[in-house]
Amino acid sequence: MKTRHTGFALALAISLPLAALAIAADAAPAIATKPTASANVKPAAADAQRVIPLQGAWNVRTFAGLQGRQGPIPAGAFVRTADLGRLTDADRDALAAVGVKLDIDLRTADEEAQSPDLLASDDRFDYQRISLMGTEKMDLQKMMASFPDSLGEAYVQWLGHSQPQFKQVFQRIAAQQDGAVLFHCTAGKDRTGIIAGLLLDLAGVPKAEIVHNYAISAHYLEGQPKDSAMNAQIMALVKQNPEIGRKMAGMAGTAPDNMEQFLAALHSQYGGAEGYLKSIGVSEQEIQQLKARLGQAG
Repeated sequence: MKTRHTGFALALAISLPLAALAIAADAAPAIATKPTASANVKPAAADAQRVIPLQGAWNVRTFAGLQGRQGPIPAGAFVRTADLGRLTDADRDALAAVGVKLDIDLRTADEEAQSPDLLASDDRFDYQRISLMGTEKMDLQKMMASFPDSLGEAYVQWLGHSQPQFKQVFQRIAAQQDGAVLFHCTAGKDRTGIIAGLLLDLAGVPKAEIVHNYAISAHYLEGQPKDSAMNAQIMALVKQNPEIGRKMAGMAGTAPDNMEQFLAALHSQYGGAEGYLKSIGVSEQEIQQLKARLGQAG
């Protein structure tokens, strides 16, 4: 595992929305780099049933119908999404209508301040913010000090250095007795994708389906707005140091290799999601509550 400074830099990097990373890439001059798998994976017909169409949020999906060891995951178990700072009144009504009761915000305090979660002030929803990567501050220049070779490598590192935060997230989910649990970050692909990957692995969803569920996020995030204050900071930073644009472009997308690398390490190092949760202190009772929510009790 790399240094804590590296982990801090990675945490900041994945707080950026996909649109921001695209801006950085567009602003930077062409620099010869080794090719990466950047083409978006297109959703399959079965993915459409899991999409919750909202006006002010992107990549809003359930796990409905994904097959676990004991059967399909219920539609009302989980909702994953990107930033919720642009929700309309109708969007909030729609999330309440599908049964969302708990909103877990995986972002830093800085991110929340720039784009407040609009479910937090709605009495129909319980809200808890848990910065999955541990840091609460954002420093765009500092975050460029160290980068991994891939997002997949970053995801593997977080399994080690963010264990207290992972434990808190999964214990909070296990404690929720009713309704759907919504979880989100800013881009809705990295922190959100890791939590989704762990949940799906715990349910026994086949590896290929977990990878696909991750990889289609870039497709659903294509319409994310590019007019945030953070994006303006990125443009200024790239003008000062064009190399930053190239580095940040490497953090974009949801190439299948990223999740494949994450799952390979999860199983080789911990024996899978259940082994990982046990290793970080999630109790057997809490794991059974998680499995029950996923429709995999017994």
